[in-house]
Amino acid sequence: MDYKQVIVQWKEFSLPLVLPRQAGVNLNLDLVTTITGPRRAGKTYFCFQLIQKLLQQGISSNNVLYINFEDNRLLGTTAQDLDKLYETFLELSEINTTQTTYLFLDEVQAVQNWDAWVRKMYDLHRNIRLILTGSSSTLLSREISTKLRGRVLNWEIPPLRFKELVQWNKLSYNLKTITQSKDKIALKKLFNQYVTRGGYPVLYAQKQVPAEMLLQNYYESVIFKDVVERHKIEDVRKLKSLAQFLFQSVSKEVSYTQLANKLSSIGFAVSKNTVIEYLHHFEDAYLFFQNLKYEYSISKQMGAIKKLYCIDNGLLNAVSFKFSEDLGRALENLVFIELRQRHQTVYYHRLKQECDFIIVHQNKVVSAIQVTAALDDQNMTREIKGLLEALAEHNLKEGIILTADQEEKIVVEGKVIKVIPIWKWLLT
Repeated sequence: MDYKQVIVQWKEFSLPLVLPRQAGVNLNLDLVTTITGPRRAGKTYFCFQLIQKLLQQGISSNNVLYINFEDNRLLGTTAQDLDKLYETFLELSEINTTQTTYLFLDEVQAVQNWDAWVRKMYDLHRNIRLILTGSSSTLLSREISTKLRGRVLNWEIPPLRFKELVQWNKLSYNLKTITQSKDKIALKKLFNQYVTRGGYPVLYAQKQVPAEMLLQNYYESVIFKDVVERHKIEDVRKLKSLAQFLFQSVSKEVSYTQLANKLSSIGFAVSKNTVIEYLHHFEDAYLFFQNLKYEYSISKQMGAIKKLYCIDNGLLNAVSFKFSEDLGRALENLVFIELRQRHQTVYYHRLKQECDFIIVHQNKVVSAIQVTAALDDQNMTREIKGLLEALAEHNLKEGIILTADQEEKIVVEGKVIKVIPIWKWLLT
């Protein structure tokens, strides 16, 4: 391997124009920084954003190294190779010893024994900051936890949130007056696009890309690189069949037994435990997420039926037949992903009725949210009953119903229900 070529290429690399992401990463802390998130969500460009900020702060470019380990030249890299890469970097760089050196290691999980190397560098070089990225939610944390416990700060970079997309499009707004302003038209147009197109950055950075084909390719990459190869799955058809059932079940309650039976009905003998294992792999790859039913008993909670969500509406529409025709489910999926990115602890409520989301803070339910495309004569009673039951069960005075575009305040049975357009709620 020509390490010199890799280092020289980085030194000659011109950082691209980067549309900023909202994440307050602090590289001055004496910690290893990990950046995780789904494939193609923008982790690499976020690294470039951080590098640009370092250079603007006066850090010498000689003190910054970025390596992407999905580079074909670096396939099969080991910890020993990392030593040689670092030594070559030092030989070719006039390091400013009065400044910190920053090593950005992109998709580092491709390197054999990378965690031991990171621990060694952290222990031996106090003037180095290590920034690691990976497309697995657990691989970095699982391996680091044994070698670098308490020395790691993780940041997650998902597909674009609506607030970021608004910023990218340079749209201005005032939340207090927005419903009466001309800005509302532009925001709603962008929101309607976002609901179906999703938030993968390239779809907005390059307007003419074939969105559906690109997202289908992303899906295939996740399946094969982040699930099949990483977890050594032998029956790919079985795995992909389960994924299709999961796409069809987004924003719905699902049971592991039900999923196993569906697979059996199309000729795949599979146990409930295999379904659970595959689901965990999908979660690890940031493809699907399970939302638990709120129960006071943890054992009941783990045994209860889950609700399922997907990382991105655009990806969902690209690979799932006719999902985009069900606006209510698309909006519910979008709200779950936003709550997750707000680092909320989220469950769903079901006794006699269902409430889509309840938010827990410090072991106490603090909010209840219902999501529907629109409140009308057909669903008004059902949506309000579900919310009222959750409010009464958890002693809450107010609840929220998120809709595509309605806004009002309703008082029912002494409870205040705020009906809010989702596009507006996403901007709060």
